[in-house]
Amino acid sequence: MIVTKQWLNEWIDIGAIETDTITLALNAIGLEVDGVQKIRVPHNVVVAKVISCEKHPNADKLNVCQVDVGGDIQQIVCGAKNVAAGQLVAVALMGAELPGGLKIKKAKLRDVESCGMICSSTELGLPKINDGIMILDESIGELILGKPLCEYPVLNDDVIEIGLTPNRGDCQSIYGVARDLSVYFDVEVRTLGQKEEEENQPGVGRVLHLQGSETLNGSYMYKVFDNTEIAVPLLVELRLGMAEIESSCLLNKLIEYATYVTGVLLRAYNHACFCEKEDKAKIIITKDEHELDAIYAYDGSKVAITGVTQMSECKASALDKRIIIEANYTHPEIIASRSANKKLGADKHLYRSSRGSEPKLSFGLHYFMKMLMKRSAVMLYADSQQMVHDFEEQVVNAHQSDLNAMIGEEIPKSRIIKILKHLGFGVNFAFEQDVMNIKIPQFRPDVQNIQDICEEIVRIVGIDNITSKPFVFAEKLKINQPYIDFKKRMMYRHRCVAAGFFETLHFVFDNSENAKKFNLPLLDDALEVANPITSELNTLRSSLLPNILNAVSNNLKFGKKRVALFEVGSVFDTKRHEYKKMAFVFSGENGIAEIANHGKPSEIDFFTFASKIQTILGHFTLLPLDKVNGMCSPYEAARVMIDGVEAGYMARVNVQVEKALDLSRTYVCELDFDVLSYGRKIAKEYSKLPSSSRDLSLLVDAKMQYATLETFIASIAPKALVKFLVIDRYVHESLGEKVSLTLRFQFQSMEKTFEEEEISDMIEALQTQLNEKFGITIR
Repeated sequence: MIVTKQWLNEWIDIGAIETDTITLALNAIGLEVDGVQKIRVPHNVVVAKVISCEKHPNADKLNVCQVDVGGDIQQIVCGAKNVAAGQLVAVALMGAELPGGLKIKKAKLRDVESCGMICSSTELGLPKINDGIMILDESIGELILGKPLCEYPVLNDDVIEIGLTPNRGDCQSIYGVARDLSVYFDVEVRTLGQKEEEENQPGVGRVLHLQGSETLNGSYMYKVFDNTEIAVPLLVELRLGMAEIESSCLLNKLIEYATYVTGVLLRAYNHACFCEKEDKAKIIITKDEHELDAIYAYDGSKVAITGVTQMSECKASALDKRIIIEANYTHPEIIASRSANKKLGADKHLYRSSRGSEPKLSFGLHYFMKMLMKRSAVMLYADSQQMVHDFEEQVVNAHQSDLNAMIGEEIPKSRIIKILKHLGFGVNFAFEQDVMNIKIPQFRPDVQNIQDICEEIVRIVGIDNITSKPFVFAEKLKINQPYIDFKKRMMYRHRCVAAGFFETLHFVFDNSENAKKFNLPLLDDALEVANPITSELNTLRSSLLPNILNAVSNNLKFGKKRVALFEVGSVFDTKRHEYKKMAFVFSGENGIAEIANHGKPSEIDFFTFASKIQTILGHFTLLPLDKVNGMCSPYEAARVMIDGVEAGYMARVNVQVEKALDLSRTYVCELDFDVLSYGRKIAKEYSKLPSSSRDLSLLVDAKMQYATLETFIASIAPKALVKFLVIDRYVHESLGEKVSLTLRFQFQSMEKTFEEEEISDMIEALQTQLNEKFGITIR
C-alpha cells in the first residue's frame, strides 16, 4: 500500500509532523513501513507558459518554442509530440541539475539556440504519466509563472510504502490509513462537504431501473451521468503513478483513484449494455451458480460478478455518452470462500473485496462525483438507485478487568472508550457490571473477539508504553496420559532397534484388495473412503502387516539377505474405530555370513523369531491359534498371551504369499499395543545366595500342549523354584507317540544355599506329581 504525506494531509492535519514521526506512528499501530522515498523537484525548475510553438527549420521532429518563464521570454527547442502553444509547463532553466545528472546549459540544436528545457515528469524525478512533457494544471496549486516547482508541496512529497497484512482490508485506502493515524495523533478526520442536488437536474429514475432478489449478499448504489468530456487532473495522474496503478482510459483513472482514496469498490458500466437504443436501463442483480451476487443485463446476459470480475464488453470508457457508476460492498468472507478454487476470470477487484472494502458506499460515490465535476463536462442525474443488505452487527462483551489482565497494565476506561470510538467501534459501558458492549464496525471484519479488541487498544497505546514485568513461569505437571503413551512408544521402539529391527512407517490407508486377499476385516460400505488418494490406497487399514510385507519384499529385491522391520501405528475396525497396534516382520537369514557359520547362516525359524520378540516384550506365553487369516500358515501359528490376556498372534507367512511377494522364509507378529506392559518398575529384594539349577528330560504325550504342563508346574511349584523353562524338544520314532521335553529348573532361597539332597527331593516331588497327573515319566 502506497501513501504519501501530502495525500494523508488531505484527510488529517499532519502537515507539521515530520515524516520520520509518521513512519514511527505507522509501525506502532501495526501498519509496518517497508520503505520511504522523498521526491524533490530540482531547483531552477519553474512554471512557464508556451507562447508559441513552430516547427524547427532543420528538423522534422523538433519544435522551436517561445516560453514565458515569469516575465522573461526564452527560446527553447523541444522534441515532445504533445507540446503546443498556450500550455503551462515545467521548464528547467539554465544552471538546473536534473535527477539523472543532466545539467541544463545554453545550447544549439540544429543551428537553433535553446535556453532551457521543457520537462517530462520522469525527467524531474516524478512518476511517468505520459510519453511527452508534463502539462501543469491548478490541481497542484495556483500556477504563477516563474514560481519554482520545488515550492509546490504536493509535488515535493514523501512516499511511504506500507506492508499490509491480509486482515487489514480497512487500510487498503488512503482514507483507511488516515483514519488509523488520526487516533494515534488524536486529530479529527476531515469529511466531504455535501453538495445539494440542483433543482433542474433530472432524476436518476428516468434512465435507470434497479431490480434485485431478497437473498443478495451485498449492498449496491448507482449514479448516472451524461458525458461530454472527461479530464483527469495532473495530481491524479502523478499519484496513480506513485501507487503504481496503470490505466489508459481517463474514466478508469478517476474510478481507480476514487477507489484507492476511499476504499469503496467502484465500477463504471456503459448505459447501452442495459437497454435497447434510448430506453431506460434495467439492471438485474441476483445470485449465480456459485452463490455469488451477479449483475445481469435486460436480456439476461451476465455482465459482472460482484467483487470478482466485470465483463470487458460492458465496461464504460471516456468516449461513452451515458455512464452508470456502481458502488458495491460484500462481506469479504463470502467473496473469499465462494470464489476460492473457481475459474471466474477474477480481476484486481478480488484482492480488495476478499480482504474487506469500505462499506460506506455513498462516501465513495460522492468523492468520485465531486472529483469528476471539477474538470469534466458532464451532466449528473439527481439522487441514486440503491439496494442495501442489512448486515448483522457483531457485539463483543468485554470486562475492563479482563482487558487490563491481557494488556498487563491498567488502562483507564475513559481512554479505552476514546480509542475504540475513534477507531469506529460503538461502545456502551455498564458501570455497575464493569462491562463494555463493543459493536464491531462493518469495515473491520477481522475483529471477532476480546483478544482482537485488546490488540486494537495495545497498538494505539503503544507496546513500548506498557510497563515491562518479569515473566512468571510455573511449569505444569506434564505426566498425563498422552505423555505416558508417548513414553511407552519410545521405550518399545528403542527395544525393537536394540533387538535388530528397523522401524518403518506407512499411510493409514491400504488397498482393499489386500484386505480381501488376506481375509482381513473391511470397513462397512457406508463408512468407506469417499475420495481415496489413489486406487491402491482406497481404504483404511485393518492390519499393519500388508504394508510391511511389501516393504520387506522391496528390500529383498534390492539384494538384502535378511530384513527385520517393525511399525507402531493405527488400524481401524469395520466401524472405523481406531486402535493402536505393533507389528514385526522378520524374513531371510537369521544372522550374517561369518566364519562361525561357514558363510552360510541358517534361515529364521519360529522359535528364533519368538526369542527375538521376547527380548522386546519380556515374558509371554504362546498358545495354539485356531483360526488364521489368509496371510498366515496354519502349521506355524500361535496366540501371544501376556499376563493371561491375549495380545495378538505370531505366525509364519503362508507359503503362497511368500512366493507371490518373492519372500524367503518369513515370520510375522501383530500385537495390541495397549495390552503391552508399561508401568513403574518396583524394586524387589533379591537373594545374595547362589542359585542351583537342574535339567529334567520328560517323556510327554506328543498331543499335549506345553501351556497345560506349564500351568500345572506353576501351581505345584515349591517356593524355592524361582524359574523353569524348556531348553530342548526331541522327537524320534523310537519314542512312539511321545516326545522328549527337557526342562531346566532353577532353585534359590533368601535364607540359605541348597544342598544337593534338598534339590533332589524337590525334583523328585515334582516328578511324582507330574506322573500322577499326566503319566509323565523320565526319559
